[in-house]
Amino acid sequence: MACTAARAVAYSMAFAAVAGTAAVAIASDTGTGTLPVYADGSARLEALLAGSLEVTIPPGVYLIDRELDVRDGHMISAATSGAVILKAADHYGGRIISARDERITVRDVTFDGNYVKRSALEGRVEASLVSISGASAVSLENNRFQYAPSFGIWSYRSAQLQIRGNTFLENYQAIRIDGHDLESGVIENNTFKNTTAFKSRQHIEGIWTRKLVVRGNTMMGAGLAAPTSPGYAGTWGNSIYLAGSTGYVIENNQIDKNHWSAIVSGSGTTHGVIRNNKMRAGDTTAIAVWVEQAGANDITLDGNEVDGGLFVGDNGGDNLTITNNVVRSRGVGIDVSFATRTALIQGNRFYSTSGLRDENGMYLWKKEDPATNVRVIGNHFEGFNRGIAVNNAGGVGTVYGISLSGNTFANNNQDIWVPSGIRLNQSLGQ
Repeated sequence: MACTAARAVAYSMAFAAVAGTAAVAIASDTGTGTLPVYADGSARLEALLAGSLEVTIPPGVYLIDRELDVRDGHMISAATSGAVILKAADHYGGRIISARDERITVRDVTFDGNYVKRSALEGRVEASLVSISGASAVSLENNRFQYAPSFGIWSYRSAQLQIRGNTFLENYQAIRIDGHDLESGVIENNTFKNTTAFKSRQHIEGIWTRKLVVRGNTMMGAGLAAPTSPGYAGTWGNSIYLAGSTGYVIENNQIDKNHWSAIVSGSGTTHGVIRNNKMRAGDTTAIAVWVEQAGANDITLDGNEVDGGLFVGDNGGDNLTITNNVVRSRGVGIDVSFATRTALIQGNRFYSTSGLRDENGMYLWKKEDPATNVRVIGNHFEGFNRGIAVNNAGGVGTVYGISLSGNTFANNNQDIWVPSGIRLNQSLGQ
């Protein structure tokens, strides 16, 4: 009863008339209307947050000029979905919400980073819309994160994040998680969209995460307008980029065109599963999925529909299971490079979409380690220059441990190719 009364008082405070209050037209989930714009938005929200742990924010655009003080247990929601906007003030350089060791829940709120007026803050952590540090089980549901010149959500050393049903529109980077080797939680049923209108880097970046689940998201456009300081090629312009992460599951996502690719399982990623996704290659490369860099091991790719190629085994990418995928690529179907020594590649279908028969369906490169055990079983290759190509640098030397069985071929210039200078340590089979 007292809690309800407190919320009612706080609600009234936020609606109280103030001199100079403007209005803005919006389209919300309940229709088109006009919202009041509160220049003193920070003060109004602070009054609400101080009054109760259960906070319902009245409709309006709240201009934010300082970091909002949240408490452990805060449950924050919009009175009307789509009609509460927390917008960074033009000259404000900080965060909107920062949760430090607090468990909070936020629902149905729009966070607006005011990218046009705050573009000088590009990529700066302190300008993140929501910052989470040292917290557990923070829940962000059905919110909208838009026009952030930095991170939509930035998380450090926080466990069991629940990021569900949100929309991320034109953010420099939607989500960055530095998991500190904690169980990292779920990113599920969100929509991520970038265009060439604003500079962007990545959708999801997970560093040192454990058991992170990325499921059922719709994603497109990362890096189509390059960031000012992009960094090394391949480390940006992806929907999902993981490093130092173990036990992850990436499933049932739909990933459209980005700058570089759909997914990178990079250095130190282990015991990961990429399954049942629909995804395509980027603007810059013909590759949709990369499993590479030192320490990337024990990864499974299963049941994906891929418009683009797969690349595995460049300085990492060993102990791989690649099964039941359908790959349609304008370039190579799958490049299995030197660092992949143990792999099962079975039941996949590889189709060339270039129309030129100028690429390999599978390129088995530099299998010079006597411990190599690459099994290629029951796959189909169609429309390539060479269905399966086996080679070393210079087309010479010994190739170890490749076994082919039950693969089928159609409309290739050559089904299986091994240059004359290569010595096979064992028969390929077939």
